[in-house]
Amino acid sequence: MPKRHVFLHIGPDAVELDDEARAQLAAGGVSTPDVSRADLDRADLEIRRLHKSAGLKRKEVEGAWARVCRKTFRTRTDAVVSQPGFWEADADQAALALDGLHGLKVHLVSTGGSELPAAWSEKVKLGRIHRLDGNLSGAKLAAEVVRLSLTEEKARLDTSLLKLKKRRKQLKSELAA
Repeated sequence: MPKRHVFLHIGPDAVELDDEARAQLAAGGVSTPDVSRADLDRADLEIRRLHKSAGLKRKEVEGAWARVCRKTFRTRTDAVVSQPGFWEADADQAALALDGLHGLKVHLVSTGGSELPAAWSEKVKLGRIHRLDGNLSGAKLAAEVVRLSLTEEKARLDTSLLKLKKRRKQLKSELAA
């Protein structure tokens, strides 16, 4: 089974994926993990170690990102997770966030005109970094993520087709001999 893709929106602009955007994503074969905004906020505080500044104890945020990642794995489809605060993560925090998504092909989606921070660009393959124009609505972000997902699926199918054609040619030559 091919690896699934997760599109991690890291900001810097916050984009809210409302019900309309989620329906648009689902129609394109991309899902969102079944987590609340509060779960995502706690995950952000956990990864960036900002729980004290939010007036929380470590144990109140501990495991929040792991729960988001588990729910992302359970989607069984390509998925999108929006964590705009991750934009400000340092290299260790970015590595920690990406470790939770091990086993998925992670694509970084950034909105806004800024250059992607080095903490992220060094950890994700260049072809999986996508910069979008800023001030996107949830529906526009959803449309872009669906487009990216379908582009990845087309590339996978083209590769499979090429392998099948090569195998077919090989079998024909074996049968002829």
